Amino acid sequence: MHHLLCALGLVCFFTSCHWHEAKNVIATADSIDQTEHVIYDDTAALGRAIRSLDNPFGRLFQRNTLGKAYYFMGRNYSLSDYIVKAAECYIEADRLQIDDPIYRGRINSCMAYICTQHKKDSLAIIFYERANKAFKESGNEWYYAQSLLNIGIRYIKLNQLPQADSILQLTRTYTLDSLYCARYFEVKGLYYYQQEQYDSALVYLNRGLEFWPCEKDRCHSYLRIMQTYYFGNISIDSAMHYAHKLINTSNNPNYISNAYYCLMQEAKNKNDVELLSQYSHARTDAQKLLRDGIVKDAEAVVLLAEYLKNPFPMRWIRIVLFSFVILCLILAVSIIFVYRKHTITRMQVSEEQIVDLSAQVLEHQNELQQQTNLHRYDNRLDKIRKKYPKPLNRWNEYAELKKDIQPYLHNWFMALEDLDLTNREKVFCVVSFVYPQMATEDLANYLCITKDALPVRKNRIAKKFGVTSVELGVFLQKLANSE
Repeated sequence: MHHLLCALGLVCFFTSCHWHEAKNVIATADSIDQTEHVIYDDTAALGRAIRSLDNPFGRLFQRNTLGKAYYFMGRNYSLSDYIVKAAECYIEADRLQIDDPIYRGRINSCMAYICTQHKKDSLAIIFYERANKAFKESGNEWYYAQSLLNIGIRYIKLNQLPQADSILQLTRTYTLDSLYCARYFEVKGLYYYQQEQYDSALVYLNRGLEFWPCEKDRCHSYLRIMQTYYFGNISIDSAMHYAHKLINTSNNPNYISNAYYCLMQEAKNKNDVELLSQYSHARTDAQKLLRDGIVKDAEAVVLLAEYLKNPFPMRWIRIVLFSFVILCLILAVSIIFVYRKHTITRMQVSEEQIVDLSAQVLEHQNELQQQTNLHRYDNRLDKIRKKYPKPLNRWNEYAELKKDIQPYLHNWFMALEDLDLTNREKVFCVVSFVYPQMATEDLANYLCITKDALPVRKNRIAKKFGVTSVELGVFLQKLANSE
């Protein structure tokens, strides 16, 4: 029983150490995310946190920490373009159902974004609606309003315009930062673009441009403005202007492919064969990059779709295994406890009492003997100190010291001389024993050594006795028990 408890204690100790480290990592990631608005990029630390927590006990007691670790790891995979691994992390994070609704919303938004990149709008809207529900629960208007815009875009893409109009009516009531305004006007422009009301679409798309914080963020609006000018037959020159802006600004193969499409049509109209060939090759390269990305990451969408169908495929197995382990532990502890109790009851109480009593008597006798010896030596030491208040200079010679002191401490000197010590070391031991309150500096001066050399000599002597320098005084006192 004792060994089992010790083993369990050690397991709990080391587990708590790993958990503490994991919690510190996630606390740092949280802080960086909230204060600097960047993702914690130490994937090695995040990996260690996941490995230490992704077990039945970690999932039970550190669910929030593990969920955040998976979320931050997913963001890192996503930024490194490992979309399948990112999707796997987001799924694990969502399964853990972090208490903070902001995190639940962000996780579902990330999964929805993966779906949008593969034009799976029906799947994306499910995740966006889940995110929207979590953001609404959090009470954070910024996240909630942004999530409404995400849903609105998906309704527009699915040509569900009445639902999109309802979302736009709701989102116009929010007055937040410039980024929100930019997105609102862009979604409004897309709403009209989808209905082929190109003039109205241009009004809102152009209004939104001034709110984007940087040129790269405007690229999606540039794409829609280009398409509106071109497909609405409003201004081919303006369409070409935005096509060139997209090529010079964006590295998104989808934007670049669309831009080169418009440029190719214009080259065809001008019968510029050389320019058409140049644009065609460039568009082919962009489309290849786009196809490669879609093929490479297609499994991510499959994983997300399967997750929605069956969020917890292994839950019943985990519950059965966890219950089985707990029952085995309870049974093992119960058996050990019953066996130990039965063994104790079989022992004869009288024999235990006799043994205990004998041990107590012997221990008491030893204590009395030690106290008697120490008391006797205390009296003798007092006599020495009265006669010799401080060490005599001639005592630096051990023979002189022994001649004066041995009559008081005869057996103690005999025990000391049985030890493998030099005369100088014996002088040190005798003076230390007789004058324990003597200042370090005075003792060093008396022994004709430097203050720094005193600890060295003390350590050397203690080492010969097999004790530490701190224990040397106690060891010398115990020599008194040899009498």
